[in-house]
Amino acid sequence: MILSCAVVIAACGQDPMKAGAKYLATGDYAAALIEFKNAVQTEPNSVSARLALADASEFSFDPMNAERHLRKAIELGAEPNALVPRIVSLMLDRNELEPLIREFADRHLVSREAESNLRALVALAYASQNRMSPAKEQLLAAAVSTPTVRVAKAQLLLAEGQAQQALAELNTVQEIASLASAASTVPAALASWWTLRAQSRLFKAAGDQPRALASIKKAHEDAPWHHGLTGEYAEALISAGKIADAVPLRDKLLAQAPSYFWTHYLNAVVLSNQGRREDSHAAALKVLAVSPDHLPAVLLASSAELQSGDVQMADIRLRQLLKLYPTSVPALQMHASAQFQQRKISEAQETIRRGLGIVPSDAILLALRAEIEVRSGALNKAAATLETLVSSHPNDAPSLLRLSELKFRQGNKQAATALLDKAVELGREDPMVRDQIVTISMRNGDVARVRKLAEYAIQSRPQDPKSHLVLAAAQGYQRDFAGAWRSTLVALDLQPGFDAALMALAGMAKQPAQRQELRSRFEKAIQNKTSTAQTYLAYVALLRADGPVNGGVAALLEKGVAMHPNAPLLREALVMENLRAGNTDAALSVAQTGASSNNAPVAAAALLASTYERLGKTELATEAYRKLVSSYPQRTDWRLKLAQMEASGNGKVQATTLLRKLISERPFDRAAYVALAMLIAPDDAHEAVAVARELGTMEPHRLSAMLLEGDVLVQSAKTDDALKQYAKAAKAGAEPAAALRIVGLLDRTRRHAAAEEELAITLRKFPEDATVLGYAGQRALSQSKAERAVELLQKRVSKSPGDPVLLNDLAWAQVLAKKPQAMDNASKAVRLLPDNASVLDTLGMAQAQLGKHEEAMLSLRTAVNLAPTAPLPRMHLAELQLASGDSKAAASTLQPVNTKLLSPADRIVLAQLNKRLQN
Repeated sequence: MILSCAVVIAACGQDPMKAGAKYLATGDYAAALIEFKNAVQTEPNSVSARLALADASEFSFDPMNAERHLRKAIELGAEPNALVPRIVSLMLDRNELEPLIREFADRHLVSREAESNLRALVALAYASQNRMSPAKEQLLAAAVSTPTVRVAKAQLLLAEGQAQQALAELNTVQEIASLASAASTVPAALASWWTLRAQSRLFKAAGDQPRALASIKKAHEDAPWHHGLTGEYAEALISAGKIADAVPLRDKLLAQAPSYFWTHYLNAVVLSNQGRREDSHAAALKVLAVSPDHLPAVLLASSAELQSGDVQMADIRLRQLLKLYPTSVPALQMHASAQFQQRKISEAQETIRRGLGIVPSDAILLALRAEIEVRSGALNKAAATLETLVSSHPNDAPSLLRLSELKFRQGNKQAATALLDKAVELGREDPMVRDQIVTISMRNGDVARVRKLAEYAIQSRPQDPKSHLVLAAAQGYQRDFAGAWRSTLVALDLQPGFDAALMALAGMAKQPAQRQELRSRFEKAIQNKTSTAQTYLAYVALLRADGPVNGGVAALLEKGVAMHPNAPLLREALVMENLRAGNTDAALSVAQTGASSNNAPVAAAALLASTYERLGKTELATEAYRKLVSSYPQRTDWRLKLAQMEASGNGKVQATTLLRKLISERPFDRAAYVALAMLIAPDDAHEAVAVARELGTMEPHRLSAMLLEGDVLVQSAKTDDALKQYAKAAKAGAEPAAALRIVGLLDRTRRHAAAEEELAITLRKFPEDATVLGYAGQRALSQSKAERAVELLQKRVSKSPGDPVLLNDLAWAQVLAKKPQAMDNASKAVRLLPDNASVLDTLGMAQAQLGKHEEAMLSLRTAVNLAPTAPLPRMHLAELQLASGDSKAAASTLQPVNTKLLSPADRIVLAQLNKRLQN
């Protein structure tokens, strides 16, 4: 084995102090650390060795060891005047305020300059605790106005609201020389970066951002080894809008200090800027685990939660933050939005009032106030608010458009048109604003404006495909469909992969020749570098509707994934296509490749987990969900899924722990209470009831909790108590859910007559309720009353004719009732849910009933491939295989069926199938 000279340098006969100094000069701090440790080990009482090791430790970002060796150097006789201020600055850097004050508030140094620096550092520690009186006393004892003293004075002035005086104090601080090379004295370099950083923070607090950035940049240049400086410099760059310059600094910290506070924060900001919301959210939560009140990280996390619909979590987070930062306008903006989304209108109005009291012209708050006023019907107030917004932001085209819309609603067409004219003038170069103008104009029948806008766009940007698509929209509105078709084709000639134009063309393509043209345009698009993942997905939908060509859907998706490897929906489509064809190994390979690629999106890891689960690879799926939950704790759906999988895999203790933690972190979230109560009910009914009642202490969940308590009693085999609890819930207002639970429990305990009567009463009370109709339909199916089920489910579908789940339920009832309409409804459901095994199963049975055995076999085989662990599609496929005389295939199909997943009735059917196999 070959050892580097850095390890065996003593054996090489070289002086470890000289070797360490050489490594330090070249920035190889790890090697320098080894050398200086060797030197200390050889001469433990050497002051120079201790100081060198302290320097290397600090350069390796190990301030605690640096401090330890500095203290040891003083014990061995080193000069305290040079080292004590450095020790204190290290403690201050780690925010060890109380120990610092306790040890050094009354300690004094001989050197007037060192003593002054010490007093200033202690003053800063007091100031950080908001103890201004002793801080001032410390500064008064500073005889020499060193840069550190001036920085401390500026800090105190700023704390007292004297920003200009603080800036004046900073202006008197002399330029501190940079560390020209590693050979320069380390104490000077440390003083330089420390003071420059303090200056930067003060400049930032005083509102002088350019000087703040210049100071922190200089500090970083003087001490590039300091992770905290790297983080602060990167944050300053981001605040200045220079995110691209901050990314290399983030990457440096990821490599050198992946678990560091600043690394997580910078990662959150950069990922947010890149549109990777889940990853940014996860990184922000890592920041908050260390510093719960970090303002920027709370804003990042809250923003992600608002975007993902986790409004209650954002509300709680922002409410806590505003107690500490009551004047943070971004926090007030988000909090008002969260309150508005939860329909807490009066609270939102108060938050908006607070924010406008700080910044009266804030566009976001004014726009939100106007939206609240519009929804409450106070159009005059909303118009006044928007007029205030427009007067403060006269060149904001979206605000002008919003006010124009409102004027149209009020019937003031002249004012609305004038506002629209101004918005056109300001925003016609902006595609998003232009689209809004087109929408408003078409809504008001102003085709001429749209046409004029399109003509302007074509004249000013004839090579921009969007210009021609605007013209196509105007032509379509004028019913000039031939012109719209031609304009759309021109847009696609300019940009073959222009998805909006392809979608517009698809909407117009009705005739066979037009459909052929549409296919050829998609072919051109996927050959072009401008194609997107959406282009491929749209083409797949077209091929499935019209019939595949050129190698089929799988080949197209493979090409798409090769072009766009980090497009999660495209990769998922390829996984599903392979599963449909029964190529499980290929499907798994596609999912694994996506999850293991560099910088893979979180959706790729989630796809792998769901693919494992779908294929019945429970252990692998559970482990995959564990990793997801560890990396993305904000995803409650994955945490609930993991708890479910742990429980089903004999990990009931782990599942219970997961759910209790989820409740402690999200006490407002009903799903975790329900899952926990139902999990523990069979073993500890008393505790399960306690969980349900804890949920009931929150008013929004009071009725749900009453129902949950009844469900727990059912699980605990306390039937009569459960019926009483459901009746209590019904009386409290939990209707019709409580009544349907009573029906189900009566059926389960074979009190069918009572169940029938209860359901009849419920149907009379709620004759149009979709839930009641659906339940009654499913119950009729279970009783082999197919005709009655069709009647009820048809009524339910009429209320939501586009719901694929309802269409599938109706189609299945029609299959059992032997009605030919089953085929039509099942086909509609499949078009909406092409990869759903249950829907394909229904379609297969409908096809079989009409004598379309080949199509039925294909549909059922696809259903089995998509859900290999689901028993019913296998049983239905085996039934057809037996009918066609292929008993060997039927036996193979039935072999994996898990009887534990079957109802008693389905077990009888399975036994009959097996008996037919034996015959």
